[in-house]
Amino acid sequence: MNDPVFIDTSGWIALLNRRDQDHAAASERMDEFRRARRILVMTDWVFAEAGNGLARTMARLQFVAAARSFLQSTRGRFLWIDDDLFHQALALYEQMDDKTWGLVDCASILIMQAEGMTEALTSDRHFQQAGFRCLLPLA
Repeated sequence: MNDPVFIDTSGWIALLNRRDQDHAAASERMDEFRRARRILVMTDWVFAEAGNGLARTMARLQFVAAARSFLQSTRGRFLWIDDDLFHQALALYEQMDDKTWGLVDCASILIMQAEGMTEALTSDRHFQQAGFRCLLPLA
């Protein structure tokens, strides 16, 4: 399967933080992605959220190195949240008032829908609620 896979904040943190309960599963999935030569998709908002989440851990420097590596990789697609997508995400955030989806999740979900993606490296059940396959155990 060569379909692109979305890398969510929980997946990125699990991959970089060896103390994370999903580290082994995230590492195994990344090995699978490499072997299958899958394209990895991430946004600037996910980068920022993961960087914030790792700021007080020993993985801080690993995050910087991994971020630079991702940006230089031919298998990494880095997407910026522009004004239009921001407003769409804000509208979805408002519309889904029966869910606890965050604004970053809403933007990520919209990107996955627009790109026809079906899988995310995440343990966040919000992606499952939106109809996507989560590739880590759900939190």
